[in-house]
Amino acid sequence: MVSEKDNPVKPERKVNIQIDREHFTIDELQSTGGVLRTLPDPDVPANRDLFLVVPGGQDIKIEVDTPVTLKSGMRFFTAPGQINPGALHCQRGRVASKAA
Repeated sequence: MVSEKDNPVKPERKVNIQIDREHFTIDELQSTGGVLRTLPDPDVPANRDLFLVVPGGQDIKIEVDTPVTLKSGMRFFTAPGQINPGALHCQRGRVASKAA
């Protein structure tokens, strides 16, 4: 006869997170940035960065190989990987390139 001690049953855990306000339920407590990037459909593109929201603090950039210990309620967002603030500027109510 097999007892619970001989064959312990791992309790099933589900973690609820958000990426760009989309809800996901995950069966694992450990993940990586690369795995999280594949949850949305389509995947988070390579030209966008993934961040963990830190309420009241500075958000944390999650790289593809960054290990993440997941907890229900975690929120992530994506943002352009490169921002060029000098590319466009406003000229008398219209948007013009800087070269203009």
